[in-house]
Amino acid sequence: MKKYIEYMLKNWISWDKKSLVCFFVRIPALVFQPIVTAYIPKAIIDAVTQGVTTQRLILIVGLLSLLLTLTIWMDPFMQELVRGGARIVRMRYAVMAFEKNLKTDYVNIEDLEKREMQKRAEKFYSGRWSGGESFIDRCNQFCVAVVGVIASGALIIKINFFIVLLIVASCAVEFFILKDLLLKEDETYGEISKRLNRFNYFYRLCKDGSAAKDIKLYSLSDYFIKALASALYETEKIYSKLSRQDAAADFLLALLNCVREAIAYFYLVCLVTKGRLGVSDFVFYFGVVTGFSIWVRTLILSVINIGKSCKECEAFIDYINSEDTVEKGEKLPSKEITDIEFKNVSYKYPSSQEEAVKNINVKFRQGEKIAIVGENGAGKTTLIKLLCGLYDASGGEILINGRSVNGISKESCFDLFAPIFQDYYFLPMTIAQNVCASAEYDPERLKLAFEKAGIAEKINSLPERENSLMDSRVYNNAVDFSGGEKQKLLLAKAIYKDAPVLILDEPTAALDPIAENELYLKYNELTGGRLSFFISHRLSSTRFCDRILFMSDGRITEEGTHEELMAAKGAYYRMYRLQSYYYRQQGVAVNE
Repeated sequence: MKKYIEYMLKNWISWDKKSLVCFFVRIPALVFQPIVTAYIPKAIIDAVTQGVTTQRLILIVGLLSLLLTLTIWMDPFMQELVRGGARIVRMRYAVMAFEKNLKTDYVNIEDLEKREMQKRAEKFYSGRWSGGESFIDRCNQFCVAVVGVIASGALIIKINFFIVLLIVASCAVEFFILKDLLLKEDETYGEISKRLNRFNYFYRLCKDGSAAKDIKLYSLSDYFIKALASALYETEKIYSKLSRQDAAADFLLALLNCVREAIAYFYLVCLVTKGRLGVSDFVFYFGVVTGFSIWVRTLILSVINIGKSCKECEAFIDYINSEDTVEKGEKLPSKEITDIEFKNVSYKYPSSQEEAVKNINVKFRQGEKIAIVGENGAGKTTLIKLLCGLYDASGGEILINGRSVNGISKESCFDLFAPIFQDYYFLPMTIAQNVCASAEYDPERLKLAFEKAGIAEKINSLPERENSLMDSRVYNNAVDFSGGEKQKLLLAKAIYKDAPVLILDEPTAALDPIAENELYLKYNELTGGRLSFFISHRLSSTRFCDRILFMSDGRITEEGTHEELMAAKGAYYRMYRLQSYYYRQQGVAVNE
């Protein structure tokens, strides 16, 4: 716990020194409030008893009221300044997490355990009451409570030390009650989180319209309403359980507080009846005793809450410090590639028991056009992700120009590849920024990329041309493109990058065979002597390649040209014959 407190304090002081002044000014302001409030009636009674003049009484009450007003005014003002600084600190933590999310190894994004780690870390910086923001306010409450306990305790000890022990002992019982309640709340919120995931899923589908066609055409409205109601009912049941737990704890705390106050009140009354305490002192000390109880309870709550911040901080630090390989390794001296070789390469996903790619041995040379084909789930995409450095091999070695990729930085590897995946994504930016992957770009080079990709005419027809915004979910005036046009934009993106290796991982899977064939022919024209990979489960589109690798169950089971594989009459031959029948039915020319 100590190291997490030190970590958060160090960051706070480093990122927001200004709020330190407000932090310390707020402490006496809060401590003086209950003491001055308790002292005002004592001062009035003493003044009346001593027969002071009206003017002096007004002066005494006025000065005390002014002091009280000043502390009451300073409290929310300073609190808001402290919380303003806390928000700055929280955003700094959020930026750290966002940077980690963007730079972490790709495999971590796909791994369920890593995603759950990221989700746990998010609690530290997500929301106004997150541990990263609340820590400063909780520390402030802790310091205020400590000073309040010392100041009030010093006054109470003057009349009886055992009153202090009584209050501390009863507050210690409160501590264990509250700690037990918080443990139960953590367990209950875990159950709520699971139910809310289901509720949020149906709620999101009902709200964002992504499933609107299916809901309307298949009359699923009633089903969704029932699913929402069921998830909400289960969640409310757990909230009811939580409310009962809170009510039981509140009853015990109220009872304990009542007993404590009654004992203290009874003791003070006894002192008054015995003449050991004046009426004005009785009023004052009763207020001080009540304030002391509040300070002790605040101290307990602040300790518990600081512990919660530390727990969230631990999850955050674990995620931020989780190992990545992105920044490791040396940069390649140039982007020229003579060959890429796989030596006994295997890969197993973190959450899987079986290898997705098994003992791959193959070598690719500059200028080759390689087709990787096979059924869905054969390991084609996994092989490509290993090729461009998104995954690290579980076994074996990948060599670029005879050099192991293990000694090359990820960033340097990524510069070698211009991939187009089937699950592409355009960001809510301009067309130029999406294609160039930068706010600064070469207009002539971009124009040439549009022309080579066959999308220049479409771009030039737009009012803002390449400066037109994309993604209509974010911008009302965003441009919409057809599936084929998006594929051409992706091709323009690959052309603009001008990397030595072109990768096309089933980017045309959503297109019909005719459109797919046309786009693959376009890709073939633009390879320009680069090493190119064409991945598809449709075999006729890639028969123009120099070599075809047929994958099955994570292995390369057949290799050769189209003619060689057809002559072998193996799995490639059987799949090609089956697919060619359907292609002919749709008017695609298929040559055997």
